[in-house]
Amino acid sequence: MNEAEAPRRIALLDAVRGVALVAMAIFHGAWDVSFLRLVRFDPGESFGWTLFARLIAGTFLAVSGISLVLATRNGIRLKAYFRRLALVAAAAVLVSAATWFVMPQGWVFFGILHQIALAGVLALPFLRAPALAIAAASAFFLVLPHLFRAEIFATPALWWVGLAPLPPPSFDYVPVFPWFGIVLAGVLAGRLGLQFGLDRRLAAWTPRHWPGRVLALGGRHSLLVYLVHQPILFGFFFLIAHVVLPDTAEMAERADCRDSCMAQGFDAGECTAYCGCAFDTIKTEGLMPAYLTNSLTPIQMATLRDSFLTCQAKSLRALGDEPPADAPPADVPPSDAPASAAPSP
Repeated sequence: MNEAEAPRRIALLDAVRGVALVAMAIFHGAWDVSFLRLVRFDPGESFGWTLFARLIAGTFLAVSGISLVLATRNGIRLKAYFRRLALVAAAAVLVSAATWFVMPQGWVFFGILHQIALAGVLALPFLRAPALAIAAASAFFLVLPHLFRAEIFATPALWWVGLAPLPPPSFDYVPVFPWFGIVLAGVLAGRLGLQFGLDRRLAAWTPRHWPGRVLALGGRHSLLVYLVHQPILFGFFFLIAHVVLPDTAEMAERADCRDSCMAQGFDAGECTAYCGCAFDTIKTEGLMPAYLTNSLTPIQMATLRDSFLTCQAKSLRALGDEPPADAPPADVPPSDAPASAAPSP
């Protein structure tokens, strides 16, 4: 590896990153309003939204592969390479640390920034490899998770690999399998683009209108935009949830409680009585903020559990009914349950 002249930046790739950033902000905004219970909707449970999120991640990873090829087409500029790698790795550590403290139930231990940082190292041998070898390796990483998984990869130390039988809990999980395959697909696209001279033709394009210029500007500073956009979005929706519409989250939880109750065979009247009693108890104990943020202590959960059992018996007796023998007792969400888990009889 040797120092080389800095290649010309391709504005079109920056604009593509900018489009992906806008799409990412849309998805994260939807996730925020769901997490804060401003709407009774979970993007993670929707096929369309899940596909949308995967397309966004795939775009970033493919572009990172293309960019790695373009940045090293005249040789690797060691100082620039290690500086970029260190910035991405530091940003990944920052995201992990922040989510560990703020959202420990789904902290980001190996998200897209972790993947991009590791891929920036793993992809180096493929920069000069034959195109067929790159294609085969890409297919290997993409296909293997559909054919092979093992319990050994369920060990937390190996979660980053991506071959555990079930995905670990995380709000952003982008493991090596299959996602490094997308990076290699980008490397292959970049190699073919160089072979056919597409880099020179694409470099001649510049955005003429302000939307394109804004997208390209965002793409040039994609790491910074990635780091700041979610705190801004979450802070905005947090203010709405707790200042403008302070009762929205509680109303959503009450509605979820009724739905869960009725799904177990109780009628609407019973469920309304039980959930009203349960949530009135939470408010009386002054535990609503902790309940809505899933930060109840074990002692608080035990106290509420006893109260919920009382609510269950009282509500059902008042309506002239008794709970079925196999009905589960009222409960509070366990410490690792999502905040949307509501008490249900």
